[in-house]
Amino acid sequence: MWPVVGAVLPQAMAIALSPIPMICIVLVLLSDRPVRAGLCFAAGWVGALAIAVGLVAWLTDTVAEGHEESARDGVDVLQLAVGVLFGVLAVRYWRKRPAPGTTPPRPAIVDRMAILSAPGLLVAGAAAALANLKNLPLVLSAGSLLGGAGLGTSQSIAAVAIFVVAASVTVIGPLLAVVLVGPSQSARRLRSVEAWLLANLNTITVVLLTVLSAVLVGKGLDLFR
Repeated sequence: MWPVVGAVLPQAMAIALSPIPMICIVLVLLSDRPVRAGLCFAAGWVGALAIAVGLVAWLTDTVAEGHEESARDGVDVLQLAVGVLFGVLAVRYWRKRPAPGTTPPRPAIVDRMAILSAPGLLVAGAAAALANLKNLPLVLSAGSLLGGAGLGTSQSIAAVAIFVVAASVTVIGPLLAVVLVGPSQSARRLRSVEAWLLANLNTITVVLLTVLSAVLVGKGLDLFR
């Protein structure tokens, strides 16, 4: 199981380091009821990731049964395709970067986070996890690797759980910090993090996409073994 978990950790960390969800959880934790709001957002995020990765893994395992070699080739093709996609997106984000000295535009979702109700935060957490041009291919990539590894049911569940926990560390971590330290003591640090993320949003995205492109293309080249 552990070699497979290691193979999907780059995808998990890339999801965790996505700047938009990190900005969203920071804004949620700066709201009037930060712990309640943070729990709702985190529940939507974790639930959506767990369902999506588990479903992709199950479908891949079902299709692969009796066709292991073809399934392995299919997983390699998917890794290669996602890697190329991320390379193209990295170039696109780099070309759209703000000019030096220009304030980057705020993502539209940022200004809505503070006014969402509990059900809205659940949906926002799920959307931040999956309705994302970068995260959805990563979920497909990780789920296909987990499902094509030939693990037993208990090992598959454990591997999916580890993946989801790793992918959620930057959502759950700030929430735990606010619970332990207190909302008022955390507010100043959270505002600093928010300002830094918004100022460096494009750069973080380009670096993540470039690294992921190299990792996934490298894995996908196993197709030509």
